[in-house]
Amino acid sequence: MREKRHAVDKQDRAAAGRVVREKIISSPVNLLTRAWRVCLYLSAKNEIPTRYIARAIWEAGREVCVPAWSNNEKTYKLYALDPRTKLITGHRGIKEPAVRIPVFPWEVDAFIMPGLAFDVFGGRLGYGKGYYDKILSKASKKALKIALCYDWQLLDTPLPQEDHDIKVDWVVTDQRAVKCSSPTATRRNSPS
Repeated sequence: MREKRHAVDKQDRAAAGRVVREKIISSPVNLLTRAWRVCLYLSAKNEIPTRYIARAIWEAGREVCVPAWSNNEKTYKLYALDPRTKLITGHRGIKEPAVRIPVFPWEVDAFIMPGLAFDVFGGRLGYGKGYYDKILSKASKKALKIALCYDWQLLDTPLPQEDHDIKVDWVVTDQRAVKCSSPTATRRNSPS
């Protein structure tokens, strides 16, 4: 998945970012009617860009926060981001706010997160450290959890999950928006 994502050229990546933005701010996800404060990741070079989503949130008068590395706690914490925030290169080369205004996970209405692969049941294969799961474990149970990826990163078969893994509610790709459901519910609703 990582190699295939590296092969996506800059123009296709930007186009995917604009398509994903439209899917997130309109039906069926309609994030802007559901969330006042949204946590999103600042996309790395090969990830679907999130800048289009951030702009839409700010234009709607809503708030954005992002994960950034806390040297004191050796983990990711959430910090406010606005259009004027200066960004610096932080932990693992990821952009983060130069000025840190803390936001607590329970104050966030929706989380937009990256990953290597996802399944239609809400399973997420991240980057192996469980940082998002730690943040999400402190979030409101009502907070919307949305994964972004290319359509080929979304699998119809369940990914291996551990007890601490927190499922996503939606997976939004450059092709579709999928409301996740448990494998048993999918089987139960399938035609015989």
